[in-house]
Amino acid sequence: MSHEIKRAFHDTTHGQIHYRYILTSATPKKAPLIFLHQTASCGWVYQNMMEEYAERGHDCYAPDMPGFGGSYDPTKDPKSSRFYVDVFMGLFHDLKLPKVHLVGHHTGAGLAIEMAAIYPSSILTVMLSAPALATPGEQSAMFNTLAGEWSKPKNDGSHLMKVWDVMNGELWRDVEIKNHEVLDTLRAWKGRDQTYAVMFKQEKLKYYKGIRCPILATCSKQDVLWPCFHYCKELQPEARCEV
Repeated sequence: MSHEIKRAFHDTTHGQIHYRYILTSATPKKAPLIFLHQTASCGWVYQNMMEEYAERGHDCYAPDMPGFGGSYDPTKDPKSSRFYVDVFMGLFHDLKLPKVHLVGHHTGAGLAIEMAAIYPSSILTVMLSAPALATPGEQSAMFNTLAGEWSKPKNDGSHLMKVWDVMNGELWRDVEIKNHEVLDTLRAWKGRDQTYAVMFKQEKLKYYKGIRCPILATCSKQDVLWPCFHYCKELQPEARCEV
């Protein structure tokens, strides 16, 4: 059995990081799991997985990136993806976590890649869901396609229905999930721009090639990042890649 998911804040020099966590009651405990969300979601999306893996013996943590969920809004635009990596590593250090397993989706996968490459002594494994592995040219093209403004507040409220209408399809059939994701997206309209501005310039291929721990990479053929998934196996032949 495990305890319920709780919420807490971590103090940084610029503001507070909000995170969810659940502590397993298993003895002995297995290594902690860290769940890193996509843009423009928050740690809420991982609650079911956190409960499941707590039952399997892992303490689980899901922090909100600065500019997302319950975390603070950066007053200055981050200069690189390293800003987000170091904010989260500060949280893990403050929590005195041992070596961890990283799980990341989209933006979260990009951060997991950089963490594993830069802080190898802190990371046991990485699980990458639809990582945006791409050359600089490919990243620039993706930025032009994906980073257009669509959630900035408008006086007439038109942005509210625009975000609601954009979130259509199989992923959004559950109206409760859709409603939460819409609210997260509206809340993070600034954070989304700040994150995309640096994540689509991140040296992902270099960091990915530098990972020395075991890698599990997954991607759906319907995912917008599917065209780049081939890099996972090409650059890390020992990685386990699942479609």
